[in-house]
Amino acid sequence: MSSPSPARLSVDTRSLVGVRARYVQPYEDHVLGGGVSVLDAAIDRIERVADGTFVVRLRRTDGGADVAVEADEVIAATGFVAPLVDLPALGVATFGASALPAQTPWWESASLPGVFFAGTIGQGAKGLQKHGIPANSGAVHGARYNARVLAGHLARTRFGVEPERPHVAPDDVTTFLARELAEGPELFHQRGYLARVLTADPAGGLRDDGIQPLAEVLDAGGPDAVIATLEADGSGAIFPVLYSRVGGQVVERAIDPDPLMRFDTADTRLAIDDLARRLGKG
Repeated sequence: MSSPSPARLSVDTRSLVGVRARYVQPYEDHVLGGGVSVLDAAIDRIERVADGTFVVRLRRTDGGADVAVEADEVIAATGFVAPLVDLPALGVATFGASALPAQTPWWESASLPGVFFAGTIGQGAKGLQKHGIPANSGAVHGARYNARVLAGHLARTRFGVEPERPHVAPDDVTTFLARELAEGPELFHQRGYLARVLTADPAGGLRDDGIQPLAEVLDAGGPDAVIATLEADGSGAIFPVLYSRVGGQVVERAIDPDPLMRFDTADTRLAIDDLARRLGKG
């Protein structure tokens, strides 16, 4: 792997995933056939040789000697600036050095309705950023969940395909939301950005309205609801946050973080149960 500027290779997650150096790295090296070599170098050129392989000529940016690397395959990643082509001329407003399109919480152009964005370009929809921490929309593990939510939104609003809204019985609300907090990949990877929404059913219990952008749920209003998400405050802690919306008033309740990152603890269940009762749980 070659990059003109030093690559950031790890993030302290304060989880078992962070235990890598002596325990997981030998296995990774075995799987990758000896590991990955990392060079601070710019690629001058890539040459195909007679046998169909390549020679990659690298110019070191750390003061070292230039390097020529033989390779069977080469992947060139050219950056994260999206090719908007003629969209700005058509009215799509952009912002920042990366010229990201300004977007609504549903990843729709804020200046040209009807134009939606999927993929890492969705980071133009910033979300709440309550603790100053951006979402993972600029990476695959965040953008993939945004895209799935967007697909459902477009199916409903543009093609009249109404999603299923399963009924959640009063006695099942606490278990359902605790399981979502503990196991839902959308909530874990898009902390403080995507949320599971349960809305009050006039017939009793709640309806599962699926995963939605948290900023939209809190700002747009709507029927009485319980909204569950995970958040991080920059200290390394990840913790559940529950919102109740009753009569248009939103109340936030944060749950203490768990050192083992268990989000279905007794405290979490008690908090969910309390909010569910406020919405008519028997």
